[in-house]
Amino acid sequence: MKDSLQIDSAQLAVFQHDPRFDYDRELVGGSQNFLEWLSTVIQDWIAKTFDVLLDNKLVYYTLIILGVLLVLAAVWFIWKKNPKLFLRNADNEALDYELEQDTIYGVDFDGDIREALSQKNYRQAVRLVYLKTLKHLSDTGKIDWQPSKTPTQYMRQYSLPAFAELSKRFIRVRYGNFEADEAFFHEMKELHQTIVGKGGEV
Repeated sequence: MKDSLQIDSAQLAVFQHDPRFDYDRELVGGSQNFLEWLSTVIQDWIAKTFDVLLDNKLVYYTLIILGVLLVLAAVWFIWKKNPKLFLRNADNEALDYELEQDTIYGVDFDGDIREALSQKNYRQAVRLVYLKTLKHLSDTGKIDWQPSKTPTQYMRQYSLPAFAELSKRFIRVRYGNFEADEAFFHEMKELHQTIVGKGGEV
């Protein structure tokens, strides 16, 4: 007597691909990732609350965009609070920046420094103090000033600790988005006077 029970392979394949019979999904979450699951939850909530049907893909990509915006906002907030976290080491790598468009000739340093201070533009005042120091060192033959040279190159030519400290502070303000204030300017001024001697008042 033949067994009358036979498996209908075609019908079985239909059942296997029908999401209504995917019981594993109920137990382990199926193959959905977190964003897909969250978009489904939000879509269901909007449908129940506002009686509006949204495309699941629309919700999914909207969540991705919102996530990216949230990350960017967080990075911007951290940068505003502590920009130093995003800077390279000011004592090493930043020293290789060039003094682009800076010159030591044809500049009324004392007058320009006074004007910058009157406008409380300490960033400009710091820059001018550094360039004035370079002019003094160039005039006295301690450095060979060239427009394309970097602070690192000048520090190698003239290894005075006060000049190294002056250069590092200049780099922090000029290239590191460090906000100079009046106290910082006076520290730069003292370093300048240490380097050039009593005749080099700023």
